[in-house]
Amino acid sequence: MKEAIANAGIFNLVIIFVIILIAFFIGSLSYSKAFKVKNKIIEEIEKDQEYTTGVNNSTEDRVEEWIENIGYRVNTGNTRNSESCPTVTGNGGEQGKLVNSDGDYQYCVYEFDTCTAKSDKAKCGRYYRVTAYMYFDVPILNGLLRIPVSGETMIFNEIDS
Repeated sequence: MKEAIANAGIFNLVIIFVIILIAFFIGSLSYSKAFKVKNKIIEEIEKDQEYTTGVNNSTEDRVEEWIENIGYRVNTGNTRNSESCPTVTGNGGEQGKLVNSDGDYQYCVYEFDTCTAKSDKAKCGRYYRVTAYMYFDVPILNGLLRIPVSGETMIFNEIDS
């Protein structure tokens, strides 16, 4: 009887190890998807040197078409980015302006203006911060696990002529 109890304990340890291994695998897949989305958005913004919406072949249209193909999380119901994206401050303490408030997918793009009266003209311009999210669609914890993955573009200088 002792051996049966010992084997059950070892079997439980193996099951726990497999569950932890699967959780790490799912986490790495979710992180990879969020990282790809963030990098694609930053790449498109840097190509246009701004985040455009509402025009033909805008940055938002190209990004959302690409995101649709990889299967990123869609805004459902009445949820909009203006409600789910938190307010952020930039490196110099400036308030970020959310520029994709009506997007179809759950990512946040903030625009920051670094030009102030005291700022160095060489570093004066604007940059964007992109936040994509890692999601874990676990039935009981649905919506509770939302981990941000953020990145910033380079500063786009506005040259006075």
